[in-house]
Amino acid sequence: MKHLRVAIFLFNLVIWLAGFMVVGVGAWLLLEPSNGHLLNLFVNSSTPHDTINTLAYSFLGLGFAILIVGFLGCRVSLYATQCVLISYIFLLVGLIGTELTTAAVGGFMAYRGLSGLETRLLERLADHYGHDRTSDGDFTQSLDYAQYKFNCCGIYSDDDYNGTAWWRDGVLSGTKRQVPLTCCVLKNHDVKNAGSPMSVVSRVFHKDNEIPWLRPEPRDEMACQALSVEAHRDYRNKVGCMDRVRVWLRFESLKLVFIGMGMAVVQTIGIVASTILYRNIRDAEGD
Repeated sequence: MKHLRVAIFLFNLVIWLAGFMVVGVGAWLLLEPSNGHLLNLFVNSSTPHDTINTLAYSFLGLGFAILIVGFLGCRVSLYATQCVLISYIFLLVGLIGTELTTAAVGGFMAYRGLSGLETRLLERLADHYGHDRTSDGDFTQSLDYAQYKFNCCGIYSDDDYNGTAWWRDGVLSGTKRQVPLTCCVLKNHDVKNAGSPMSVVSRVFHKDNEIPWLRPEPRDEMACQALSVEAHRDYRNKVGCMDRVRVWLRFESLKLVFIGMGMAVVQTIGIVASTILYRNIRDAEGD
């Protein structure tokens, strides 16, 4: 019985640490706005940050619930009774159900986001990019961030901007460009992983730092905007963003699914150990 108590304590210690990780993910989603920029490429809503906030608060709530259950589990391993063990087992079952549901919802949202993605992005690029006056003005910033983060340009290639509303506006205003500056190879592309937790912490303490995708500085703007392929070859990103943002969403959704499944497996082992301990206590009291 002593070994079971130690095993339950260790399982709950892992669960407790996992709770801190989930809380950290929720806090990261709230502090890092670039997640909303990328999500805007997949959702139909013009307010993607509302979706990000919902996800963040869901992670925070789930994380605190895991911390509470993990703490109670550690107490159970020290002061186990039949009533407490039964209550703890039901809490673990409910927590597993919540985690698996969260993972399933994340996978479903990713599937919906990928369905018809090409058509939506091409339409939004043609009609809304560079038009802050429209209700979908956030799309400009979202695509600029994707082009900066993934070193890409347009949806399929840099030719996607030809004939768009942004391109026509440039012709009328006399400031015609072939591609946005975020398609150029930047000299201020010094934050390779702008969405990482360390980058978030850095920006908290250095709020005046420039954000490269909002103030892009091309290595050679004239060469980047040149019509000749040979002239702009080393100064313009030519690969489209479609495959790269699709891979990003799949990776993030799979990460969510595997985290949920991994925690469910650990908690299932905890349920098994708690059930065995319950039967041992019941048998001992019966004797």
